[in-house]
Amino acid sequence: MSTLPALEGFSWDDLRYLEALARLGSARLAGRELGVATSTVYRRIAALEEALGAPCLKRGDGVTEIAHRLAELARRTATEIVAIGRSGSGEQLQVGGSVTISTVDGFVPLLSGAVGALAAACPRLKINLHISDTGLSVRKRQADVALYIADKPAAHLVGRRLFSVDFGVYGTAEQAARPDEARWIVLGWPLQTTREARWERARVDPDSVAVATPSRRAFVDLVAAGLGLGLMPRRLAAMRPELVEVESFRDDVAPLTRPAWLLTHPELAGHVRIKAVLQTFAAHLR
Repeated sequence: MSTLPALEGFSWDDLRYLEALARLGSARLAGRELGVATSTVYRRIAALEEALGAPCLKRGDGVTEIAHRLAELARRTATEIVAIGRSGSGEQLQVGGSVTISTVDGFVPLLSGAVGALAAACPRLKINLHISDTGLSVRKRQADVALYIADKPAAHLVGRRLFSVDFGVYGTAEQAARPDEARWIVLGWPLQTTREARWERARVDPDSVAVATPSRRAFVDLVAAGLGLGLMPRRLAAMRPELVEVESFRDDVAPLTRPAWLLTHPELAGHVRIKAVLQTFAAHLR
């Protein structure tokens, strides 16, 4: 019986990074789509090159011929895996109706891949994506699935822990080089009671505040535009290559770390459409 040849250090997962770079044309855009830093894209492709013993990136710009072939292989493999799953049970294709997913706007940049995969796997399913910090209640059955940050999930809800949300203080290189002189972007009403807002009030001089906003997406955009320093999740900061972490705050923000949860009501957990959401989102967001 023949066996597949072994490639030392080869990881199929590294093909995702190469495929994204080949398709989008840059490591920065690939990192943004995958939710990782540009350096991570280069690091994973370098590992792939070492395992293959052949270059994937041209010295100037673009990818090599072998990289094009590998990117095509990655796309075909992903398509065939989906097809196998569909032919095996046909369950996801039969998912219909609608599902309401509630989350905060800070998670939105991370969701495009998960939402796209769910829409492709379940074309008859309507996805209602509700974005609000007040949030629709899963416990009250206002939403079917919730994605949020908490030390522990609300009582009587079921689901899974996805990843730890680690925080850091970030700014452009110019702002991060002089943190004592920089102005700040902070969370505004109605988010003053959040743990991050309490951290800001304890450490940021009110006279240093440039902008207060309840929108975490606007928050990141303003910091990336150079208007001031800001406390934000590292996973969001990694998507903006212009941001630099202020290392002097690292120990101070460590206690803010807590997990992200994907939860539903126990009465809904067995529904096919809910299982499709939980499985797809968990696979992409972990």
